[in-house]
Amino acid sequence: MRDIFATLEFLKEQIKAKNEFQRVNLTQALGCILYEDVFVEKNLPAFDNSALDGYALNYADKNELLKIKGSILAGDKNNYVLAKNECYKIMTGAKIPQNANTILMFEEALLEDEKLNAKNAKENNAIRFKGEEAKSGELLFKKGQKITSGMIAMLASQGIYELKVVKKMHIGIFSSGDELVEPWENADEYSVYNANAFGIYAILQDYADVEYLGLIKDDLNAYKKLLENKQFDMLISSGGASIGEADFIKQALIECDFSPIFEKVNAKLCKHVKLFSKKNMLFLALPGNPLASLVSTHIFARNILNLFYGLNLLPFLKVKLAKDLKFKGKRNDFAFGKLSQEIFIPNQTKFGSGMIKPLYENSHIFISKEDKLEYKKDQEIEILQINH
Repeated sequence: MRDIFATLEFLKEQIKAKNEFQRVNLTQALGCILYEDVFVEKNLPAFDNSALDGYALNYADKNELLKIKGSILAGDKNNYVLAKNECYKIMTGAKIPQNANTILMFEEALLEDEKLNAKNAKENNAIRFKGEEAKSGELLFKKGQKITSGMIAMLASQGIYELKVVKKMHIGIFSSGDELVEPWENADEYSVYNANAFGIYAILQDYADVEYLGLIKDDLNAYKKLLENKQFDMLISSGGASIGEADFIKQALIECDFSPIFEKVNAKLCKHVKLFSKKNMLFLALPGNPLASLVSTHIFARNILNLFYGLNLLPFLKVKLAKDLKFKGKRNDFAFGKLSQEIFIPNQTKFGSGMIKPLYENSHIFISKEDKLEYKKDQEIEILQINH
């Protein structure tokens, strides 16, 4: 039985990227992963332009009274040329006239006899030069980058509206257990609301095309029928991952010709996580307790998706530890906490696998090594983000 870290390394050998793409436009691209490198199509800025409203002039003429030749507005494509002791009014974003090399803002300008006194001018002020942010032909974004809102704005600035992204994995999520009811239903005293599926959905919705399949009662035939559905790249179950009498998932997987990739993990909350495969389909079985289920989603489901997309495993952040931590050892254990100025502050309130509060009260988790009993204050450790 491997620990978390060894299991993740093992997955790198077992899960191959599908290398499939789809075309999306910018309104659909947020959170998608670039399938190929993207290059700068158009210099940014495309031409020398003014960064503010003011006067365009030659700095060498600042001590002379300058004739105001006219106004240049944003969008004016004409070519203007400054002669000696001349200037132009210019608006933000407007094209810089030839021979101008600085801008004097209106608020600092002095007018004498309808001429400009530019004594307050600063050298090389407020000009945005052609290509200073991005030059045509340069690499803009690398293959494998996850598209953010800022990237979308930059792509739009390049006239790139459609692009190739890695085809999102189609995931089906369900919960099992006769004790469960949906959040929109009425639960009696001895029923439990289905929290896990919606937590899993929320974690993965930016990573994949996620579909909620509802509650599946503890019934072998119901599981087998679900496993015959070939439209999904991966099914994820919450509950039914342990060895209780009514946990039929493993039996259904075997009878439907799924093969195990791993069946147990030597870790406190993730012990009963299982991953099975059949041809091009994966089945990830998660524990039924909320904390165990959702922490396992962060660690395993997100990493499986990264590998599916041809990316590296999720990065751990190197930080300093705010206080001593002690563990029982012999397996991976967890500390929940928050990050402050690159220091991890562990929340040492006791937690159990059936809890939910640690997931929203903390931003990161620390996973101990299975043979490590103690970590000291100021020691460098690695943590994983669980709240975005």
